[in-house]
Amino acid sequence: MKIAIIGAGAMGCLYGAFLSQNHDVTMIDSFEPQINAIRENGITIQEKDGSERVYSGIYAALSGTCHTPADIVIVFVKSTYTEQALEQNSSLFADHTLAVTLQNGAGNDRKMEKYSKKENIIIGTSKHNATNLGMGISKHSAKGVTTIGSNHNSTDAVETVREVLSSAGLDVEVSDDIQRIIWSKLLINLSVNTFTAITETPIGYMIKNQHAWDFAKRLIYEAVEVAEADGTYFDRREALDMVRNLCEVAGEGYSSMYQDRKKRVPMEIDAINGAIVEQAKLYGVPTPYNTLIVDLIHAIEGAYEFYD
Repeated sequence: MKIAIIGAGAMGCLYGAFLSQNHDVTMIDSFEPQINAIRENGITIQEKDGSERVYSGIYAALSGTCHTPADIVIVFVKSTYTEQALEQNSSLFADHTLAVTLQNGAGNDRKMEKYSKKENIIIGTSKHNATNLGMGISKHSAKGVTTIGSNHNSTDAVETVREVLSSAGLDVEVSDDIQRIIWSKLLINLSVNTFTAITETPIGYMIKNQHAWDFAKRLIYEAVEVAEADGTYFDRREALDMVRNLCEVAGEGYSSMYQDRKKRVPMEIDAINGAIVEQAKLYGVPTPYNTLIVDLIHAIEGAYEFYD
């Protein structure tokens, strides 16, 4: 199959490398040095145990320059760039193209509807963790399940994507309640991503410090109330255990928002905590902690100009 991956960062490169073993993969990104490195040297995946493997023969193209429709398009750009990336690469989408989002945050699938038929849109989450080291190198710090599903009962499309991902050696689960999976990922990201970005620490630190864990609980409890108002129920202990387990598995890894802060680029706060705040307004649920965090992250972004 012809697979285009929009976003050649840490996770895009990880999935692109694995999929390239059995499929014709094109990596697409707006950062020219990364594209040139992949063209020349392929993608290098460094595993947690210190081993590494180079995946060569992967085509790479600058965003907006690839005009051949793909069988599957997987979007891995930051949520803040989703609309721009889809518009630039609209020629990748044909009537048969399956569009997959494995991004953080909520609402990315709705942005895809302008370029893809609703029944061709697959929503998913990934429990893999990776860090972009640049020059086509991705450090794979934690493995996990990729969960996919559809809001439109697209059984055939979901099964096709499942087979493609599984053939690459990825552990894949199909969910009949994909919105619950999206909410689960939001609970993790709105606590782990924001905390590690603010404190500039590895993921595992959040459960090693009681003050940090109290911080996380306040954000999670608010989000659970919003999820319940929206029709998805979470036991609070279950929600906390889910986040704690992720911190244990990916303890030495670094969140995507942490990596964005290090690079001094906009973070995905509006698609994560911001999505909770906006959803809460529909139901009149107070979210003072998440609202504060959205403002704090944007304040940090505004202070980039003062950093060395």
